[in-house]
Amino acid sequence: MSSDHEPADEQLQDMDEFGTPWRRDVDEIASALSKWATQSHGRPVRVSDVAAPGNGMSSETVLFTMHAGDGEPEEYVARLAPLPELVPVFPSYDLELQARCIRLARAQTDVPAPEIRFLETDPRWLGGPFIVMRRIHGEVPQDVPPYVFGGWIVDASPEERARMQRNAVSVLARLHTMTTADTDLSFLQRPQLGATALDQQLAHEHSYYEWARDDVTFPVIERAFEWLLRNRPSETETVFNWGDARIGNMMFRDFDVVGVLDWEMATIGPREVDIAWMIFLHRFFQDLAQRYGLEGIPTFMTRDGVVADYEDLSGHTVRDLEWFEVFAALRFAIVSVRTTTRGIAYGTQEKPADPDDYIMFRHLLEEMLDGTYWC
Repeated sequence: MSSDHEPADEQLQDMDEFGTPWRRDVDEIASALSKWATQSHGRPVRVSDVAAPGNGMSSETVLFTMHAGDGEPEEYVARLAPLPELVPVFPSYDLELQARCIRLARAQTDVPAPEIRFLETDPRWLGGPFIVMRRIHGEVPQDVPPYVFGGWIVDASPEERARMQRNAVSVLARLHTMTTADTDLSFLQRPQLGATALDQQLAHEHSYYEWARDDVTFPVIERAFEWLLRNRPSETETVFNWGDARIGNMMFRDFDVVGVLDWEMATIGPREVDIAWMIFLHRFFQDLAQRYGLEGIPTFMTRDGVVADYEDLSGHTVRDLEWFEVFAALRFAIVSVRTTTRGIAYGTQEKPADPDDYIMFRHLLEEMLDGTYWC
């Protein structure tokens, strides 16, 4: 590896959250789910095969099978809000809003969002609310280690990866057919933060940063805010934004998307918010692979390739992409500040001497701000 700011090994290890203090014991979850299922069904229900995949930074996902009476066993997935006493990634966690977004996507598009069977808001069962969805079977590009390090996507043929990329981009194109002009997206508006959707997103990120930084100043993030305000583009159409739009939140079968997961960052804004996030999150993984001496997948999910697929599928021209890539990097930098802060609090990471080293990819954001990222 060679870089002025190399990612510390402990930072990469902290991406793997198996066995960390902010995850609940699987046996305790199984017992609580059994009691909840029996009460919600009004008759004895047995819960089995409870397992925690371990992916995800802000909440917990649990797989289980429910046996009710003589009927066929049914496979489910529960998404649990984080426990309030632990160090959270986000200042609040609105599962009811997530459920509303999922149901809207299922009703208004053909995107394969999960089928929600239960939304439990009573915290007595698992310490907080949770959503229960029908389980979808498929493969999810893994974060730990990142899918660019090896595995089924690396081993796929160029044609299979091209198909996978186009299918992933198609999810965005289809979600973006929900616009404020033809779909009631008022529940996602935050008028107290600004007059327009982009104003609201910028103000939200600034508020999130002030909460996440915990009285520490991060110069590269503050430079990014200044750059974004100085170069802010004009707004056009406002659409539904998935928010965490990346292939790691999709489930695939034969390179087709069969599940669209993780709706916790959904909002409204320009189309480019989602497009740039999808591009940058892959670029982050690709850069990480190269810094660890691996080839990665340099021809997959490229900027030009994603834009070409999106424009072809949607009929819309992508605008001001550089600005939205900086915005994506800023958003991810604030999330990184929070996950590193949590790692420090739980002793899985040492506190960096330079605050900007909380951000594993600080060099990419610095290159953007210096104008060399796109050279």
